[in-house]
Amino acid sequence: MSATALSVAAFLPPRLLAHLKHVFADEPELLVASSWQELESFIRRKPVSVVILDPSADGTLNVGAVAGLLKRYPSLPLIGYVTLHAPAFKAIAQLGRLGLEDVVLHRFDDAPERFLERVEQVQGNSLTHRVIEELHDSLRQLPRQLYAKIENMFDQPHRYSSALDLAGDGVAIVGIYRNLDAAGLGSPKRLLIAAKVLRGFGYLRDPGYSVLDVSIKLGYKTARIFSHHWVSVFGVTPARVRRRLTDEAAVEHVLRWIRAAGDDSAMPDDQASASNLPVRPAKSRRKEPR
Repeated sequence: MSATALSVAAFLPPRLLAHLKHVFADEPELLVASSWQELESFIRRKPVSVVILDPSADGTLNVGAVAGLLKRYPSLPLIGYVTLHAPAFKAIAQLGRLGLEDVVLHRFDDAPERFLERVEQVQGNSLTHRVIEELHDSLRQLPRQLYAKIENMFDQPHRYSSALDLAGDGVAIVGIYRNLDAAGLGSPKRLLIAAKVLRGFGYLRDPGYSVLDVSIKLGYKTARIFSHHWVSVFGVTPARVRRRLTDEAAVEHVLRWIRAAGDDSAMPDDQASASNLPVRPAKSRRKEPR
């Protein structure tokens, strides 16, 4: 129901970068790296959903740098964007065996619409989609604008810091509590925590991220609050996720957390403003499916 903004990090030689900027001229989140080190810094601390790179971005063919990114961040889609010449193709073939997601050829298949389409095809988050699908029957009971906002919150949890961020554009905060309660979806605070820790789980499966990295990527002010939210949902600390939780178990934990009728008031907030949220209305009125 909602369009997802692209969060792209790129490391390319000047000619390819100029065309990429033209392709993504309307996208607000294009991060341009000037070195392999800066590219990895973007990956670790920014909400990057796709990386576009040329193994020769710094003037030398650096297959090892790309292979290292593929090893440390296997769930992050990497797209090769190269010119048509033999050395690049040999490198791309090698990287393809290591997990390179796709290859775009300059002047052959990098027309703006086609380029955007290829990036959009690889950037989805499968865990988020699974949770949204499981919640579909409940979500369809909500007003359309609220449904779209919640879906966007799960797509881009780093953009949300409190339940107040769901309000606006004709969506009142008191109405949000009432509608979520009627649909059996708990509170907006509970949904926000679920969206953040679910995305955090996806990140922490990759060996390149630390807990601090992930808390920053998700927009937390402190890793301590992220860890507290994580343990509340999953029952184990973030540092133990790689050994303890499967994808299926993570989705089940998140769905159970969303549907639980617990008291959220004791759950620490990451932002002081969130502590001033209105109390959930005592009564609710179920909406007809939209």
